[in-house]
Amino acid sequence: MSTLDLSDYIRVTNRTGQTIKARYDGKDYVFKDNDSTDVHNLAATHIFGFGADDKTNAFHRLGWLAKESYEQALERLKDIEFGDVPSPAVSITSGPKKRGRPRISSPTPLADTGADEGEEVSASSSNSAEDQDEAVGDL
Repeated sequence: MSTLDLSDYIRVTNRTGQTIKARYDGKDYVFKDNDSTDVHNLAATHIFGFGADDKTNAFHRLGWLAKESYEQALERLKDIEFGDVPSPAVSITSGPKKRGRPRISSPTPLADTGADEGEEVSASSSNSAEDQDEAVGDL
């Protein structure tokens, strides 16, 4: 079984004041304001120009160059934080502890004994201990 290499992924935190919607490799991405999203490095490069010297294509796709200059788009990009994706062990241990399963009781306890609701359960049974002793003694 192969393991997931977290170094191939990046955590993107949007602090632009607005939601950013983008698409990469047939998948839609939504980066909500003040929220973090883990994406593959290639998606971050395509969408935000992450790691690229020239971010012109990414800024065009974001629609930032239609309204502002390249320098203004670079300033806007400072509101996008890129960081490491934490390991799953850190996420699991920092979460709330799970409690045991809740007990489930039957809504009609008499239904479990074989009696109809409102009927008494007979004290005699064909599987009583005396019947079993007699059966063993007859052998």
